[in-house]
Amino acid sequence: MLYKYFTEKLLGLQDVDIEKIEEIDNSIHINCRLKRKPHKCPCCGNLTDKVHDYREQPIKDIPAFGKHIFIHLYKRRYRCSCGKRFPENVDFLPRYHRMTNRLSLYIIDKLRNEVSFSSVAREVNLSVSSVIRIFDLVYYAPKKLPSAISIDEFKGNTNSEKYQCILTDPVNKVVLDILPKRYAHFLTEYFNHFDKS
Repeated sequence: MLYKYFTEKLLGLQDVDIEKIEEIDNSIHINCRLKRKPHKCPCCGNLTDKVHDYREQPIKDIPAFGKHIFIHLYKRRYRCSCGKRFPENVDFLPRYHRMTNRLSLYIIDKLRNEVSFSSVAREVNLSVSSVIRIFDLVYYAPKKLPSAISIDEFKGNTNSEKYQCILTDPVNKVVLDILPKRYAHFLTEYFNHFDKS
């Protein structure tokens, strides 16, 4: 019993029953399921504890001990009296995702340093396009503008437009933001978000 408790703490998976941990080549596979509890039906709002079926979902997690981590979660689908079937809520896994929240945060933290997408992708065992998709979710616009800004356009590689717009602080020599479009109406809408003072 104590062994299970420390394993859960070490992995950072609370309210999870770990059934088996096995090491295969350079990866660790963790088989687990969430503790059973009543769930609210998204259709009618009633609580139900009736399990319709189980499905195994492989999930990637942050590397540990120099090995790639895979969580094999046996997810329940609940059945409500109204006829609706729905999956159980998983705190560490967003809906339709195949990687944990902490893996996404780990990737963003790694990209904070000046490293390439491909080196991070190799480290976390993901494709480069998946790492770029996670990076694109980050919104890092400044909360207020400095006293002077420089605006320029450049030919970028986004899917939306051929040219992008870069905003810089010429005094401190810092990039403030990169905008996907350079059109006047788009820039006007962007600058309207800032305090006029």
